[in-house]
Amino acid sequence: MFRQLKMLFIICVFALAFLFASFSYAKSPKPGPNFIWVKPHTTQDGTFIKGHWKHVGPAKKGKAWVSGHYDADGNWVAGHWKNVRVPKSGAVWVPGHRGPKGRWIPGHWRR
Repeated sequence: MFRQLKMLFIICVFALAFLFASFSYAKSPKPGPNFIWVKPHTTQDGTFIKGHWKHVGPAKKGKAWVSGHYDADGNWVAGHWKNVRVPKSGAVWVPGHRGPKGRWIPGHWRR
């Protein structure tokens, strides 16, 4: 009887350990200098945003930082550098952002 209780206790301890491990998260490696970590949070409309790196440094010529976001299919896309072709017409780069209804609008050039 004591042996069965001991085994049940051990199984419960391992089950709880796995349960708590599934709720934890870890920071991805810092992509470089001039980045800050944004903790996971929930927006006012109830959308859960995973923790991600945000670029706060100066712009890099020919590159744009794409912040972590959910794509149109609802999959999380980690933040990354994107090569951009700079137009000669004086256009301005608009970083990716959420529109008024919460939909992700990718970064683009605006004239």
